[in-house]
Amino acid sequence: MVNKLSEKGIAMAFASSVAIAYIICFLIVILAGNSALGFFNLFMHGIDISSLSTTPNILNGIIGIVIAFIASYLIGWIFAWIYNKSAK
Repeated sequence: MVNKLSEKGIAMAFASSVAIAYIICFLIVILAGNSALGFFNLFMHGIDISSLSTTPNILNGIIGIVIAFIASYLIGWIFAWIYNKSAK
């Protein structure tokens, strides 16, 4: 018998991990400015994202982290739920 995963535990762990990554990314953008833009261009497989650049502000950062946390919590919960259903 396979152990069941805690849906709430997995959801919270995933959401917390995404929130931490989001905060680190946001701080890099605020502190490094255009250098950060060049760095994140590397993640886009050479696509130039400089035209998407805006001036970061704290309110947008807070809204973004809340949305990322909620979305990743739901994804983590769904992942654990599917795992538990298929592991029977």
